[in-house]
Amino acid sequence: QDAIDRQEKRSETFKTAVHGLEVETLSLKTEKLGRRAPQWVRDNLVTMCMRCKEPFNAITRRRHHCRACGYVVCARCSDYKAELQYDMNRLNRVCQECYVFLTGHIVAEDQEGKHKGILEVSSAPVLPLPCSSIPL
Repeated sequence: QDAIDRQEKRSETFKTAVHGLEVETLSLKTEKLGRRAPQWVRDNLVTMCMRCKEPFNAITRRRHHCRACGYVVCARCSDYKAELQYDMNRLNRVCQECYVFLTGHIVAEDQEGKHKGILEVSSAPVLPLPCSSIPL
């Protein structure tokens, strides 16, 4: 029972921390998104993409930072570029939510999952080869 209580307490603490980040991000968007450099979330504190919740691992998922909000996101979620005022209006890697907010462009649903890593691409179907009778 003690272990269960500790786990529930940790879970509640995590939920509170994540909710705090969401509230902070909303106020950040309205005031200074793209105008000021964000405070980046540390890589070692994150085990999954902060947008799509896909877990990171050493082979297929690399960590990237959104240059607008500072979230740690996967390559698929940070495959967008937007001009940021704090970086002299240069194009920077941003997450999909910041891209939509900063540019006003809406991302089509078919583009949301457009890129797959080399290990995630499905292979071509294997076609059966016709059997040939070779005399031995």
